[in-house]
This record gives sequence, structure tokens and C-alpha cells, in this order.
Amino acid sequence: MAKVLLVIGHSYQDYSVANKEIVKQLTEAIPGVEVDNLAELYPDFKIDIQAEQQKLLQADIIIVQSPLFWYSMSALTMRWWEETFAHGWAYGSTGTALKGKKIIFGITAGAPTEIYQGGNLGITDQDILNRFKVSAVFCNMEYLGGVFTGGLLNAGSGHLSEAAARAVQEHVDKIVKLIR
Repeated sequence: MAKVLLVIGHSYQDYSVANKEIVKQLTEAIPGVEVDNLAELYPDFKIDIQAEQQKLLQADIIIVQSPLFWYSMSALTMRWWEETFAHGWAYGSTGTALKGKKIIFGITAGAPTEIYQGGNLGITDQDILNRFKVSAVFCNMEYLGGVFTGGLLNAGSGHLSEAAARAVQEHVDKIVKLIR
């Protein structure tokens, strides 16, 4: 069985009911998944690069689960990527450490998915996922796909609406399907 690393970097994880549920369901659906919770490990944004690189080396499949912040990953997830995926290690003429590793991106947004379809914002959900795909391919990784789910704005109730619960379940199901 493939060794799966689930990297989560939600800046406001205590308030994100949807992302907590996604992580819970993924850990239940993927046997032996290792959860790398960046917000718990690095609240000060001081990434232990060697430890993170070691986790990546040990994984066969990496899932990066992040909320959409300013049309990208959360700041902490982006910092993790920028520092951990270093030149000479992840890319460049000698950067082959991640060659052949498989990667999936799970992105959630508060706004409805439909807002990101049709190009009304000048960027679509697929454009956003393609940015991550290009970065992964640049590191010689195998991009298994991305899952973008909107409509998960936290309403403050501490519970998912029926629609949000369905969207979370679909998000998880799509990620699990990409692994298999």
C-alpha cells in the first residue's frame, strides 16, 4: 500500500468546520495516512525544512489540502512549499528528490464554486489548480489531479449545512478516487 502524507496548512483551522471534516474523513478513508498539520507544528511560520523534506521523501503520495487565500494556498502552506521545495533538492539540475512522487491538491473556498467557473473573476477553479500542477511538474512530480470545492464559508454555527456536508463528502471522495 502506498504511503500517503496529508499536508494541511489552514491559518484558521480552529474555525474551519469544513476543512476539519475533510481531514477527519480523509484520515478515516486512507489507511495509515500521516497528517502533517503545519498550523500546529509551525504557528510561528518557522518551518523545519529538514523534517518536512524527510516526510516528503518517505511518502509515495502527497495530498496538499488548503483553503483558497488570495487565489493561492494559505500563507503557511505557501511558505512550507517555498522553503521545503528548495532549489537543488526539489528542482534544478541536482534537484531530483521528489522525482516520481505523486501529488494531489485539495482546495476549498468560501465562495460558491460557480463564481470560479466561466472566468468572470478573470481566473477559474481550473486555472488555480493548474498553478499548483505546474509547480509540482516543475519538481518532476506526477500530478494525479486537483479537487476544488467552493461554498464552504464558515457561517459560525460550528456545524456544516446539509449542502456543505455533501460538498465535503464529494471533495473527500474525489481525492480518494485520485489515489486509487
